[in-house]
Amino acid sequence: MKKFVSFLCAGVMLLSLAACGSTGGGEAAADTNITADSVVSTGNTGSTVTDADIAAQLADAVTLTFSDSGITADGSGGFETEGTALTITDAGTYVLTGSCADGSVKVKKGVSGVTLVLSGLTLTSADTAPITCGKSSQVVLYAAAGTENRLADTAQNNDETYSENTDAENAVIKCKDGSQVTLCGSGTLVIEANGKNGIKSGAATAEEGEASLTIRDIALTITAPVNDAINAEQLLVIESGTLTISAGDDAIHCDLLLNIGAEGTDGPAITITDCYEAIEAATLNIFSGDIDITSSDDCLNAANSDLSGYDFSMTISGGTITAYSSGGDGFDSNGSLTISGGTVAVWTANTADNQPLDADGTITISGGTVLAAGGSSGMGMNLSASQACVTFGASGMGGFGGSAIAKGSTVTIQDADGNAVYSGTALCNAGFVFFSSPALTDGGTYTLAGGSSTLTADAQTGSISSGMGGMGGPGGQMPGGQFPGGSGQRPDDAESGQRPSMPSGGQSPAAPGSGS
Repeated sequence: MKKFVSFLCAGVMLLSLAACGSTGGGEAAADTNITADSVVSTGNTGSTVTDADIAAQLADAVTLTFSDSGITADGSGGFETEGTALTITDAGTYVLTGSCADGSVKVKKGVSGVTLVLSGLTLTSADTAPITCGKSSQVVLYAAAGTENRLADTAQNNDETYSENTDAENAVIKCKDGSQVTLCGSGTLVIEANGKNGIKSGAATAEEGEASLTIRDIALTITAPVNDAINAEQLLVIESGTLTISAGDDAIHCDLLLNIGAEGTDGPAITITDCYEAIEAATLNIFSGDIDITSSDDCLNAANSDLSGYDFSMTISGGTITAYSSGGDGFDSNGSLTISGGTVAVWTANTADNQPLDADGTITISGGTVLAAGGSSGMGMNLSASQACVTFGASGMGGFGGSAIAKGSTVTIQDADGNAVYSGTALCNAGFVFFSSPALTDGGTYTLAGGSSTLTADAQTGSISSGMGGMGGPGGQMPGGQFPGGSGQRPDDAESGQRPSMPSGGQSPAAPGSGS
């Protein structure tokens, strides 16, 4: 035991001391008047822990080794075992290792100060979640440096399909109402969700308080062919780490507030290889990160059909986002869409009713590099641009008149002197291209070359309303193309499959800090 702890402790100390540091404030107590406003303003992101904390805790940690025949413990106190089922009953650090074909870990309701160190753990559960964090618990799930950990369930962990299974938790990692869970560490965690969701975080209630899920630093792979890879009902922060996701429904879903990255950081690396909708939340903020999306419906969506009177918003202030939708919108907000920084390339398949940028409210572009390309009809939207923008093409507008840009071709935009201000690869066939960048000059002339097509247009700043022509006010027109009219509305049934209702109201919070 001492030899193992010394080795693990040394590995932990080699990591950055801030690897699992908190981005937000403290512990949440039960609130008898929980509203969306109060939830968003607190921005609680779960328990606070640092690598130094964990290293110090390992000396007193209990090591629990799983096998198909049972659980062996090196240490005592704070837990109970029954066969291959482990229940954590008190605060402490617990090192979980070994392999078991049908076992489980549960943190008891209301227990705070629990750290579960995953150190070469392979755990499958036949009829429930491999790991459950009980109501109002505060838990750190820490993947130890240099270790690979695997969690999986079976199809029976779904109480809709298997209603007779009263033990079903509908997720591989289940974080119940009011729980505050931080998933971190420099190790690897692979989740295979055969029942329903990969990770499920609960709601806020007057009894249980605010729920939050924070993901930081960990290398996380989730396969969830039945439903969502990550599903949070209240607060979700993905600050850093490497995430690779494949899902049958949403890759990352949050009913209320989702923050990705943090100002002044590189943020997470997120690769979504297959899903219906990729990233969805009522309030979606992207501060940093490298995000690559392939989806069959919306790539980013600010929505929740169960909320009424809510100010839906999508804000992108940093990071690099490459997104392709084969059958939906690129970025779709049921409220406002604001881009003030970062690098964005969003492509939608060549269908008239799916747009690369779509908002029920105003689309505001004040910074960053934005390329949006899609179907031959162009974009119907309300745009406010303080940064110069240019658009090329759209059927009937003297532009491409079809799909002149072929998937896989190189798309280049040059200024009047022949200097490239953009170069990239077309992710699908496209009939128009919209571009905005600090490299553009208001009134400057720019040329787009894509496949067999070459078009020239002038950049402008200003505003446009759907159906009002080009930029710069009523009657204005962009040379070489324009923004044709359109409602910018989603179909009535586009928000099917939404999650349980949340309180009304809410505003976008201030950007999180850099781990402080």
